[in-house]
Order: sequence, then structure tokens, then C-alpha cells
Amino acid sequence: MIEKKALAFLKRDFLIASSYQLHFIMTSMNSLLILFLLFFIGKIVDPSYIGLTKYGQDFFSYILIGYGFFQFFQIAQNTFSQTIRDEQLSGCLEAMLGTQTSPQLSILFSSLYSLITAFFQLCIIFIAGILFFKFNILGINIFSTFIVFLLSIIIFMSFGLLSVAFIIVLKKGDPISWLITSLNFILGGAFFPIEVLPPWVRIFSKILPATYVLDSLRLTISKGYDLLQIRPQILVLVIMCLILAPASLFILHTSVIKAKKDGTLVHY
Repeated sequence: MIEKKALAFLKRDFLIASSYQLHFIMTSMNSLLILFLLFFIGKIVDPSYIGLTKYGQDFFSYILIGYGFFQFFQIAQNTFSQTIRDEQLSGCLEAMLGTQTSPQLSILFSSLYSLITAFFQLCIIFIAGILFFKFNILGINIFSTFIVFLLSIIIFMSFGLLSVAFIIVLKKGDPISWLITSLNFILGGAFFPIEVLPPWVRIFSKILPATYVLDSLRLTISKGYDLLQIRPQILVLVIMCLILAPASLFILHTSVIKAKKDGTLVHY
């Protein structure tokens, strides 16, 4: 039954997206152009810098992993809030959340298509890196990378559900997405090693999920580390999942009930 509901949401969103085929093409082209730019920026960065030698990479390999995965996680986090805003503006939110399907599942299913297309974008970035920019992926530990990737999706989707709860209650503004995206972008090591930051700033980097996610992914992809070799990072990510996932679902459930009780679910 759940599978049929998920497929129904996917079919709906596919039919809508098929009317805007150029969007996917333009997004892919934009990603490739950015990759092209990053490749030549990497030519002027010394690969012996301590923040790079840890992963056995040059700067382009370092930033390709950071850029590709950060873009995916940003979409995974923001797709929920964007979906809710679209449903609010189209007047369909109350109908969607008023069905027998739980609000949490309705929101998750309505964002599946965006997550799938984001994954394809991620694959395009890595394939282009391998074919055109000699990115070396031969040493990857597939199982460890998959586990880190899965934990990361849960964490960033949890932040996305928290954003939805804010939008349902406050109607305007999305402080969660803005704050988390900004902090992870600047302090999470996506585009430069956190070692270049002042020591007091690095303290804040240590509480951000992107720091542990990207560090783990670079080690599993470039150096083939297994789960035992990245167990400190895995432990942190598991703890974040255990806290954020149930908390975000509970807060979302509470916000929907409050909005229904107040009669403000359709307001925006």
C-alpha cells in the first residue's frame, strides 16, 4: 500500500517535471560549468597542503567530492520546504495533508522525485569528473561510502522536515534551511579544508554534520577506508540521526496538528 502511494506521488511529479525538461538539462550544464571552473582553480592550489594530504588528493578531487555531495544534501534538505511552499501557493496543502496518509509520509513522498533527480545530478558530476578531469575513484570503498551517504541523507532530510514545521506554523521565512545551509557551506569543509579556519572558528565546525560527512566520504572514496577506520565520524553521524530523525518527525506532526486546530493550514 505504501509502495503504491509512493509511486503515485512519483508519477504525479514526473508528469509535472516532464513539462519542464529544459530545467534538468540547464541544471546539469550549470554543474558541469562549475566543475570546469573548479578544475582550473585547482591548478593553482598546492596539493602538498596539509588539509589535502590527509586524503591523498589534489585540490580538484577534494572540491569535487565537496561540491557534488554538498549540492545533493542541500537539495535533500530544501526540497521539503520548497514542496510545502508550492502546495501552499497552489492551494493543495490542506488536501494533501488531510488524506489518510500521514502528513510525514505525504511530505516525504512528495519530495521523492526531487531526491531522485538530485542523485542523477550527483552521478553526472562524478562521471564528468572521471571522464574529463581524471578524477580517480578506483580506491573507493563502496560499502562504507553507501553507509555514510545513507546516514547523511537521514540527517539532512531531518533538517528539511524541521524547516517544513517552521513554514507550516510561521508561514513565511525558513530560518532552519538558511542557517544550516550557510553554516555547512562556510564551516563544513565543502570547498576548503577547515584547517584554514582560525582555531576558535573550528570549534563550530566540529558540531556541523557536513564536517563529519564530507571527511568520511573523502576517506572512503579516495583512500578506501572501511567503517572501522572512520568509526569516530560514524559514531557522531549515528548519534545525530538518532536525535534529529525522531525529533523532526515529532515536531512536524505537532506543527500540522496545531495548524489544523488553528485553521491556518491553508494560509501562506
